[in-house]
Amino acid sequence: MLNALIAVGAATWFTVAYPVLRRRLETHPPSGGAPLFWPLALLVVFAFMPLVFTVPREDGNAVLEQGLTASNVVTIVLTGLTAFYLVVKVAADRRVLLLPFAMPYLPFTLMIGMNGVSAAWSIVPTYTLYRTAELAVFTLACILIFDRPDIRRRLADILAIVTLAWLVAVTPEILQSLASGIVFSSAKNNMMPLVCALLGFAVVFGPPNKRRGRYLVLAVAGFVIAGSAASTGALIAVGPGLMIASRRPGLRVAGIVLALVSLVLFLFLMVGLSSFPALLDLLSVILQKPKIELANATGRGQFWPTFIAATQDHLLGSGFSAADRFVQLLIPTTGLADELGRDAVFITSSHNMFLSAWAGTGIIGLCFAVLTLVEPVRFAARADRGTRRLVACLILMLALNGMTTPGLFQDWNVNVLAYVAVLACARAARREAEAPEIAGPALVSLRETDRVWPAA
Repeated sequence: MLNALIAVGAATWFTVAYPVLRRRLETHPPSGGAPLFWPLALLVVFAFMPLVFTVPREDGNAVLEQGLTASNVVTIVLTGLTAFYLVVKVAADRRVLLLPFAMPYLPFTLMIGMNGVSAAWSIVPTYTLYRTAELAVFTLACILIFDRPDIRRRLADILAIVTLAWLVAVTPEILQSLASGIVFSSAKNNMMPLVCALLGFAVVFGPPNKRRGRYLVLAVAGFVIAGSAASTGALIAVGPGLMIASRRPGLRVAGIVLALVSLVLFLFLMVGLSSFPALLDLLSVILQKPKIELANATGRGQFWPTFIAATQDHLLGSGFSAADRFVQLLIPTTGLADELGRDAVFITSSHNMFLSAWAGTGIIGLCFAVLTLVEPVRFAARADRGTRRLVACLILMLALNGMTTPGLFQDWNVNVLAYVAVLACARAARREAEAPEIAGPALVSLRETDRVWPAA
Protein backbone atom coordinates (compact mmCIF):
# COMPACT_ATOMS: atom_id res chain seq x y z
CA MET A 1 0.00 0.00 0.00
CA LEU A 2 2.82 2.40 0.90
CA ASN A 3 4.55 1.75 -2.41
CA ALA A 4 1.30 2.38 -4.28
CA LEU A 5 0.81 5.69 -2.48
CA ILE A 6 4.40 6.75 -3.22
CA ALA A 7 3.95 5.81 -6.89
CA VAL A 8 0.71 7.78 -7.23
CA GLY A 9 2.18 10.73 -5.31
CA ALA A 10 5.33 10.90 -7.43
CA ALA A 11 3.43 10.64 -10.71
CA THR A 12 0.91 13.28 -9.58
CA TRP A 13 3.69 15.61 -8.43
CA PHE A 14 5.40 15.33 -11.78
CA THR A 15 2.17 15.92 -13.71
CA VAL A 16 1.44 19.07 -11.72
CA ALA A 17 4.97 20.37 -11.28
CA TYR A 18 6.31 20.13 -14.83
CA PRO A 19 3.89 22.59 -16.47
CA VAL A 20 4.49 25.07 -13.66
CA LEU A 21 8.28 24.72 -13.88
CA ARG A 22 8.21 25.04 -17.66
CA ARG A 23 6.12 28.19 -17.52
CA ARG A 24 8.36 29.82 -14.91
CA LEU A 25 11.76 28.68 -16.13
CA GLU A 26 11.48 28.75 -19.94
CA THR A 27 13.68 31.36 -21.60
CA HIS A 28 13.91 32.70 -25.15
CA PRO A 29 17.56 33.60 -25.74
CA PRO A 30 18.99 34.20 -29.23
CA SER A 31 21.09 31.52 -30.88
CA GLY A 32 24.55 31.13 -29.40
CA GLY A 33 26.84 30.78 -32.40
CA ALA A 34 29.93 30.17 -30.23
CA PRO A 35 33.26 29.28 -31.88
CA LEU A 36 33.42 25.56 -32.61
CA PHE A 37 37.02 24.56 -32.07
CA TRP A 38 37.48 24.44 -28.30
CA PRO A 39 34.15 22.94 -27.18
CA LEU A 40 34.23 20.40 -30.01
CA ALA A 41 37.86 19.46 -29.33
CA LEU A 42 37.25 19.01 -25.60
CA LEU A 43 34.09 17.02 -26.20
CA VAL A 44 35.63 14.68 -28.80
CA VAL A 45 38.68 13.97 -26.63
CA PHE A 46 36.46 13.24 -23.63
CA ALA A 47 34.13 10.99 -25.64
CA PHE A 48 36.82 8.85 -27.27
CA MET A 49 39.67 8.93 -24.77
CA PRO A 50 38.46 5.67 -23.12
CA LEU A 51 38.89 3.92 -26.48
CA VAL A 52 42.58 4.81 -26.47
CA PHE A 53 43.49 4.85 -22.79
CA THR A 54 41.66 3.11 -19.97
CA VAL A 55 42.66 1.14 -16.90
CA PRO A 56 40.36 -1.90 -16.64
CA ARG A 57 38.98 -3.11 -13.34
CA GLU A 58 37.88 -6.63 -12.51
CA ASP A 59 35.98 -5.60 -9.39
CA GLY A 60 32.92 -3.42 -9.87
CA ASN A 61 33.37 -1.79 -6.45
CA ALA A 62 37.10 -1.22 -6.85
CA VAL A 63 36.75 2.53 -7.27
CA LEU A 64 35.18 2.70 -3.79
CA GLU A 65 37.85 0.56 -2.17
CA GLN A 66 41.01 1.36 -4.15
CA GLY A 67 40.39 4.90 -5.39
CA LEU A 68 40.74 6.39 -8.86
CA THR A 69 42.82 4.96 -11.69
CA ALA A 70 44.91 7.04 -14.08
CA SER A 71 42.14 6.97 -16.70
CA ASN A 72 39.62 8.14 -14.08
CA VAL A 73 41.87 11.08 -13.27
CA VAL A 74 42.20 12.01 -16.95
CA THR A 75 38.42 11.93 -17.30
CA ILE A 76 37.98 14.26 -14.31
CA VAL A 77 40.66 16.62 -15.65
CA LEU A 78 38.92 16.80 -19.04
CA THR A 79 35.62 17.55 -17.30
CA GLY A 80 37.35 20.28 -15.30
CA LEU A 81 38.91 21.84 -18.40
CA THR A 82 35.56 21.88 -20.16
CA ALA A 83 33.92 23.41 -17.10
CA PHE A 84 36.64 26.10 -17.05
CA TYR A 85 35.95 26.88 -20.72
CA LEU A 86 32.25 27.25 -19.93
CA VAL A 87 32.99 29.54 -16.99
CA VAL A 88 35.00 31.78 -19.33
CA LYS A 89 32.10 31.84 -21.80
CA VAL A 90 29.61 32.68 -19.05
CA ALA A 91 31.88 35.46 -17.76
CA ALA A 92 31.93 36.95 -21.26
CA ASP A 93 28.17 36.66 -21.74
CA ARG A 94 25.81 35.50 -19.02
CA ARG A 95 23.12 34.68 -21.58
CA VAL A 96 24.97 31.40 -22.10
CA LEU A 97 23.30 30.21 -18.90
CA LEU A 98 19.88 30.87 -20.42
CA LEU A 99 20.35 28.45 -23.31
CA PRO A 100 19.67 25.19 -21.39
CA PHE A 101 16.35 26.67 -20.23
CA ALA A 102 15.12 27.36 -23.74
CA MET A 103 12.78 24.90 -25.39
CA PRO A 104 13.30 22.15 -26.38
CA TYR A 105 16.35 21.82 -24.08
CA LEU A 106 14.37 22.59 -20.90
CA PRO A 107 12.99 19.09 -20.11
CA PHE A 108 16.48 17.57 -20.31
CA THR A 109 17.84 20.39 -18.14
CA LEU A 110 15.17 19.74 -15.52
CA MET A 111 16.04 16.04 -15.63
CA ILE A 112 19.69 16.88 -14.92
CA GLY A 113 18.55 18.93 -11.95
CA MET A 114 16.52 15.97 -10.68
CA ASN A 115 19.58 13.75 -11.11
CA GLY A 116 21.51 16.06 -8.81
CA VAL A 117 18.73 16.04 -6.22
CA SER A 118 18.83 12.22 -6.19
CA ALA A 119 22.25 12.45 -4.50
CA ALA A 120 20.27 12.99 -1.29
CA TRP A 121 19.26 9.31 -1.29
CA SER A 122 21.94 7.87 -3.56
CA ILE A 123 23.78 4.70 -2.54
CA VAL A 124 27.02 6.54 -3.49
CA PRO A 125 26.25 10.29 -3.25
CA THR A 126 29.68 11.48 -4.40
CA TYR A 127 29.47 9.43 -7.57
CA THR A 128 25.98 10.75 -8.32
CA LEU A 129 27.10 14.35 -7.85
CA TYR A 130 30.12 13.92 -10.11
CA ARG A 131 28.16 12.18 -12.87
CA THR A 132 25.49 14.89 -12.67
CA ALA A 133 28.12 17.62 -12.96
CA GLU A 134 29.76 15.79 -15.86
CA LEU A 135 26.43 15.45 -17.67
CA ALA A 136 25.61 19.13 -17.09
CA VAL A 137 29.02 20.33 -18.29
CA PHE A 138 29.11 18.34 -21.50
CA THR A 139 25.45 18.91 -22.29
CA LEU A 140 26.04 22.68 -22.12
CA ALA A 141 29.14 22.21 -24.29
CA CYS A 142 26.97 20.35 -26.81
CA ILE A 143 24.45 23.19 -26.77
CA LEU A 144 27.22 25.71 -27.50
CA ILE A 145 28.40 23.54 -30.39
CA PHE A 146 25.03 22.99 -32.03
CA ASP A 147 22.91 25.98 -31.05
CA ARG A 148 23.52 28.32 -34.00
CA PRO A 149 21.21 29.84 -36.63
CA ASP A 150 22.78 27.85 -39.48
CA ILE A 151 22.92 24.50 -37.68
CA ARG A 152 20.78 22.67 -40.24
CA ARG A 153 23.33 23.53 -42.91
CA ARG A 154 26.34 22.74 -40.71
CA LEU A 155 25.02 19.71 -38.82
CA ALA A 156 26.43 17.16 -41.27
CA ASP A 157 29.85 18.86 -41.20
CA ILE A 158 30.05 18.71 -37.40
CA LEU A 159 28.84 15.11 -37.20
CA ALA A 160 31.36 14.11 -39.88
CA ILE A 161 34.17 15.49 -37.70
CA VAL A 162 32.92 13.48 -34.71
CA THR A 163 32.62 10.31 -36.80
CA LEU A 164 36.09 10.70 -38.31
CA ALA A 165 37.59 11.29 -34.86
CA TRP A 166 36.01 8.05 -33.66
CA LEU A 167 37.28 6.13 -36.70
CA VAL A 168 40.81 7.39 -36.03
CA ALA A 169 40.58 6.29 -32.39
CA VAL A 170 39.48 2.75 -33.30
CA THR A 171 41.63 2.23 -36.41
CA PRO A 172 43.85 -0.45 -34.77
CA GLU A 173 40.76 -2.40 -33.70
CA ILE A 174 39.25 -2.13 -37.20
CA LEU A 175 42.42 -3.43 -38.83
CA GLN A 176 42.62 -6.34 -36.40
CA SER A 177 38.99 -7.31 -37.05
CA LEU A 178 39.36 -7.03 -40.82
CA ALA A 179 42.40 -9.30 -40.65
CA SER A 180 40.16 -11.87 -38.96
CA GLY A 181 37.48 -11.52 -41.64
CA ILE A 182 35.08 -9.46 -39.52
CA VAL A 183 33.50 -6.50 -41.31
CA PHE A 184 30.22 -5.79 -39.55
CA SER A 185 30.85 -4.50 -36.03
CA SER A 186 34.61 -4.53 -36.65
CA ALA A 187 34.90 -1.87 -33.94
CA LYS A 188 31.67 -2.46 -32.04
CA ASN A 189 30.34 0.60 -30.27
CA ASN A 190 26.75 0.65 -29.06
CA MET A 191 26.59 4.46 -29.11
CA MET A 192 28.16 5.50 -32.41
CA PRO A 193 25.53 3.93 -34.73
CA LEU A 194 23.10 6.60 -33.59
CA VAL A 195 25.57 9.37 -34.49
CA CYS A 196 26.22 7.78 -37.88
CA ALA A 197 22.48 7.41 -38.47
CA LEU A 198 22.00 11.09 -37.61
CA LEU A 199 24.73 12.00 -40.09
CA GLY A 200 22.80 10.11 -42.76
CA PHE A 201 19.51 11.73 -41.74
CA ALA A 202 21.14 15.19 -41.81
CA VAL A 203 22.29 14.60 -45.39
CA VAL A 204 18.99 13.12 -46.62
CA PHE A 205 16.54 15.39 -44.78
CA GLY A 206 18.65 18.54 -44.48
CA PRO A 207 19.54 21.33 -46.90
CA PRO A 208 21.63 20.45 -49.99
CA ASN A 209 25.28 19.78 -49.18
CA LYS A 210 28.10 19.69 -51.70
CA ARG A 211 29.68 16.79 -49.75
CA ARG A 212 26.44 14.82 -49.67
CA GLY A 213 27.83 11.68 -51.34
CA ARG A 214 30.94 11.53 -49.18
CA TYR A 215 28.95 12.04 -46.00
CA LEU A 216 26.52 9.26 -46.91
CA VAL A 217 29.44 6.89 -47.51
CA LEU A 218 30.95 7.93 -44.17
CA ALA A 219 27.62 7.43 -42.37
CA VAL A 220 27.10 3.94 -43.82
CA ALA A 221 30.71 2.92 -43.19
CA GLY A 222 30.59 4.15 -39.61
CA PHE A 223 27.27 2.42 -38.97
CA VAL A 224 28.57 -0.90 -40.31
CA ILE A 225 31.85 -0.66 -38.39
CA ALA A 226 30.18 0.26 -35.09
CA GLY A 227 26.94 -1.63 -35.64
CA SER A 228 25.33 -4.11 -33.33
CA ALA A 229 22.23 -6.24 -33.73
CA ALA A 230 20.22 -3.74 -31.69
CA SER A 231 21.34 -0.69 -33.68
CA THR A 232 20.56 -2.47 -36.93
CA GLY A 233 17.13 -3.45 -35.68
CA ALA A 234 16.51 0.13 -34.53
CA LEU A 235 16.50 1.23 -38.18
CA ILE A 236 12.86 0.12 -38.32
CA ALA A 237 12.16 3.41 -36.54
CA VAL A 238 12.55 5.26 -39.83
CA GLY A 239 9.18 4.09 -41.18
CA PRO A 240 6.99 5.24 -38.28
CA GLY A 241 9.22 8.29 -37.86
CA LEU A 242 8.42 9.51 -41.37
CA MET A 243 4.72 8.95 -40.72
CA ILE A 244 4.76 10.84 -37.42
CA ALA A 245 6.50 13.75 -39.17
CA SER A 246 3.56 14.13 -41.57
CA ARG A 247 1.13 17.02 -41.18
CA ARG A 248 -1.80 14.68 -41.91
CA PRO A 249 -3.47 13.74 -38.59
CA GLY A 250 -4.46 10.26 -39.76
CA LEU A 251 -0.95 9.45 -40.92
CA ARG A 252 0.52 10.76 -37.65
CA VAL A 253 -1.78 8.55 -35.59
CA ALA A 254 -0.89 5.57 -37.76
CA GLY A 255 2.78 6.39 -37.25
CA ILE A 256 2.36 6.47 -33.47
CA VAL A 257 0.59 3.11 -33.54
CA LEU A 258 3.29 1.66 -35.80
CA ALA A 259 5.99 3.04 -33.48
CA LEU A 260 4.39 1.30 -30.50
CA VAL A 261 4.11 -1.94 -32.48
CA SER A 262 7.78 -1.60 -33.49
CA LEU A 263 8.74 -1.14 -29.84
CA VAL A 264 6.83 -4.26 -28.79
CA LEU A 265 8.29 -6.24 -31.70
CA PHE A 266 11.78 -5.02 -30.83
CA LEU A 267 11.38 -6.12 -27.20
CA PHE A 268 9.93 -9.47 -28.23
CA LEU A 269 12.81 -10.23 -30.58
CA MET A 270 15.31 -9.24 -27.90
CA VAL A 271 14.00 -11.79 -25.43
CA GLY A 272 12.33 -14.33 -27.73
CA LEU A 273 14.52 -14.52 -30.82
CA SER A 274 15.44 -18.12 -29.99
CA SER A 275 11.83 -19.07 -30.75
CA PHE A 276 12.52 -18.39 -34.43
CA PRO A 277 15.53 -20.58 -35.35
CA ALA A 278 15.48 -19.69 -39.06
CA LEU A 279 15.48 -15.95 -38.32
CA LEU A 280 18.18 -16.46 -35.69
CA ASP A 281 20.38 -18.29 -38.21
CA LEU A 282 19.86 -15.57 -40.84
CA LEU A 283 20.71 -12.73 -38.45
CA SER A 284 23.73 -14.64 -37.19
CA VAL A 285 25.13 -14.83 -40.73
CA ILE A 286 24.29 -11.23 -41.67
CA LEU A 287 25.53 -9.66 -38.43
CA GLN A 288 28.48 -12.04 -38.00
CA LYS A 289 27.41 -12.78 -34.44
CA PRO A 290 27.22 -16.12 -32.60
CA LYS A 291 23.66 -17.39 -32.35
CA ILE A 292 23.88 -17.80 -28.58
CA GLU A 293 24.89 -14.14 -28.26
CA LEU A 294 21.89 -12.96 -30.27
CA ALA A 295 19.49 -15.30 -28.50
CA ASN A 296 20.10 -13.84 -25.04
CA ALA A 297 20.50 -10.18 -26.12
CA THR A 298 24.30 -10.34 -25.70
CA GLY A 299 23.94 -11.53 -22.12
CA ARG A 300 21.48 -8.84 -21.06
CA GLY A 301 18.64 -11.33 -20.72
CA GLN A 302 20.64 -13.06 -17.99
CA PHE A 303 21.36 -10.08 -15.74
CA TRP A 304 18.24 -7.95 -16.32
CA PRO A 305 16.17 -10.04 -13.83
CA THR A 306 18.85 -9.45 -11.19
CA PHE A 307 18.92 -5.72 -11.96
CA ILE A 308 15.14 -5.44 -11.79
CA ALA A 309 15.03 -7.37 -8.51
CA ALA A 310 17.62 -5.01 -7.02
CA THR A 311 15.67 -1.85 -7.91
CA GLN A 312 12.01 -2.87 -7.79
CA ASP A 313 11.35 -1.53 -4.28
CA HIS A 314 13.18 1.79 -4.76
CA LEU A 315 10.36 3.91 -6.18
CA LEU A 316 12.41 7.10 -6.11
CA GLY A 317 15.53 5.36 -7.36
CA SER A 318 18.89 4.87 -5.69
CA GLY A 319 20.81 7.78 -7.15
CA PHE A 320 21.53 8.83 -10.74
CA SER A 321 24.27 6.69 -12.30
CA ALA A 322 25.28 5.20 -8.95
CA ALA A 323 22.38 2.73 -9.06
CA ASP A 324 23.68 1.45 -12.41
CA ARG A 325 27.35 1.41 -11.53
CA PHE A 326 27.02 -0.08 -8.04
CA VAL A 327 23.86 -2.16 -8.25
CA GLN A 328 25.71 -4.96 -6.46
CA LEU A 329 25.42 -2.81 -3.31
CA LEU A 330 21.66 -3.31 -3.53
CA ILE A 331 21.59 -7.06 -4.18
CA PRO A 332 24.13 -9.93 -4.06
CA THR A 333 25.18 -11.17 -7.49
CA THR A 334 26.49 -14.55 -6.32
CA GLY A 335 23.44 -16.34 -7.73
CA LEU A 336 24.02 -14.81 -11.16
CA ALA A 337 27.71 -15.70 -10.96
CA ASP A 338 26.83 -19.33 -10.21
CA GLU A 339 24.37 -19.37 -13.13
CA LEU A 340 27.06 -18.06 -15.48
CA GLY A 341 29.76 -20.29 -14.06
CA ARG A 342 31.97 -17.42 -12.91
CA ASP A 343 33.70 -16.57 -9.67
CA ALA A 344 32.01 -13.16 -9.54
CA VAL A 345 29.83 -10.89 -11.64
CA PHE A 346 29.88 -7.11 -11.48
CA ILE A 347 27.08 -5.24 -13.26
CA THR A 348 28.21 -1.72 -14.15
CA SER A 349 25.27 -0.76 -16.37
CA SER A 350 21.72 -1.88 -16.96
CA HIS A 351 22.30 -1.59 -20.74
CA ASN A 352 18.77 -0.23 -21.02
CA MET A 353 18.14 3.49 -20.75
CA PHE A 354 14.66 3.09 -19.27
CA LEU A 355 15.99 0.74 -16.58
CA SER A 356 18.71 3.31 -15.94
CA ALA A 357 16.11 6.07 -15.52
CA TRP A 358 14.14 3.84 -13.15
CA ALA A 359 17.18 2.78 -11.14
CA GLY A 360 18.48 6.34 -10.79
CA THR A 361 15.40 8.42 -9.99
CA GLY A 362 12.54 5.93 -9.96
CA ILE A 363 9.07 6.91 -11.15
CA ILE A 364 10.10 10.52 -11.66
CA GLY A 365 12.98 9.31 -13.81
CA LEU A 366 10.61 7.29 -16.00
CA CYS A 367 8.37 10.35 -16.35
CA PHE A 368 11.35 12.42 -17.47
CA ALA A 369 12.40 9.64 -19.83
CA VAL A 370 9.06 9.80 -21.63
CA LEU A 371 9.01 13.61 -21.55
CA THR A 372 12.48 14.05 -23.02
CA LEU A 373 11.54 11.76 -25.93
CA VAL A 374 8.08 13.15 -26.63
CA GLU A 375 8.68 16.90 -26.24
CA PRO A 376 11.21 17.26 -29.09
CA VAL A 377 8.82 15.63 -31.56
CA ARG A 378 5.98 17.89 -30.40
CA PHE A 379 8.20 20.96 -30.50
CA ALA A 380 9.37 20.21 -34.05
CA ALA A 381 5.80 19.72 -35.31
CA ARG A 382 5.69 23.38 -36.43
CA ALA A 383 9.03 23.25 -38.23
CA ASP A 384 9.71 22.41 -41.87
CA ARG A 385 9.24 18.87 -43.20
CA GLY A 386 12.95 17.96 -43.26
CA THR A 387 13.43 18.95 -39.62
CA ARG A 388 10.28 17.10 -38.54
CA ARG A 389 11.57 13.95 -40.22
CA LEU A 390 15.06 14.37 -38.77
CA VAL A 391 13.75 14.75 -35.21
CA ALA A 392 11.11 12.00 -35.34
CA CYS A 393 13.40 9.39 -36.92
CA LEU A 394 16.29 10.09 -34.56
CA ILE A 395 14.13 10.11 -31.41
CA LEU A 396 12.40 6.84 -32.29
CA MET A 397 15.70 5.21 -33.19
CA LEU A 398 17.15 6.46 -29.90
CA ALA A 399 14.25 4.87 -27.99
CA LEU A 400 14.71 1.51 -29.72
CA ASN A 401 18.50 1.51 -29.53
CA GLY A 402 18.19 2.54 -25.89
CA MET A 403 16.66 -0.84 -25.12
CA THR A 404 20.19 -2.27 -25.08
CA THR A 405 22.31 0.82 -24.27
CA PRO A 406 22.52 3.41 -21.47
CA GLY A 407 21.08 5.96 -23.90
CA LEU A 408 20.46 9.33 -22.26
CA PHE A 409 19.87 8.37 -18.66
CA GLN A 410 23.05 6.90 -17.15
CA ASP A 411 25.86 9.31 -18.03
CA TRP A 412 27.06 11.61 -20.79
CA ASN A 413 27.89 9.81 -24.01
CA VAL A 414 27.64 10.47 -27.74
CA ASN A 415 23.93 9.57 -27.67
CA VAL A 416 23.44 12.77 -25.67
CA LEU A 417 25.46 14.60 -28.34
CA ALA A 418 23.12 13.32 -31.09
CA TYR A 419 20.08 14.16 -28.97
CA VAL A 420 21.18 17.75 -28.34
CA ALA A 421 22.02 18.12 -32.03
CA VAL A 422 18.44 17.37 -33.11
CA LEU A 423 17.08 19.65 -30.37
CA ALA A 424 19.22 22.47 -31.75
CA CYS A 425 17.96 21.78 -35.27
CA ALA A 426 14.37 21.85 -34.05
CA ARG A 427 14.95 25.14 -32.21
CA ALA A 428 16.57 26.80 -35.22
CA ALA A 429 13.86 25.56 -37.61
CA ARG A 430 11.06 26.57 -35.24
CA ARG A 431 12.49 30.08 -34.82
CA GLU A 432 12.77 30.45 -38.56
CA ALA A 433 9.22 29.17 -39.12
CA GLU A 434 7.83 31.60 -36.54
CA ALA A 435 9.83 34.60 -37.80
CA PRO A 436 7.44 37.10 -39.42
CA GLU A 437 7.99 37.71 -43.11
CA ILE A 438 7.52 41.47 -43.19
CA ALA A 439 8.35 43.30 -46.37
CA GLY A 440 9.23 46.97 -46.77
CA PRO A 441 12.25 49.15 -45.98
CA ALA A 442 10.72 50.56 -42.80
CA LEU A 443 10.32 47.19 -41.09
CA VAL A 444 12.77 44.41 -40.36
CA SER A 445 12.04 40.77 -39.74
CA LEU A 446 12.95 38.79 -36.67
CA ARG A 447 15.53 36.95 -38.78
CA GLU A 448 17.39 40.22 -39.30
CA THR A 449 17.44 41.01 -35.58
CA ASP A 450 18.34 37.52 -34.45
CA ARG A 451 22.03 38.28 -34.03
CA VAL A 452 24.41 35.65 -32.78
CA TRP A 453 26.41 36.41 -29.68
CA PRO A 454 29.91 37.81 -30.08
CA ALA A 455 32.71 35.30 -29.77
CA ALA A 456 34.55 35.59 -26.52
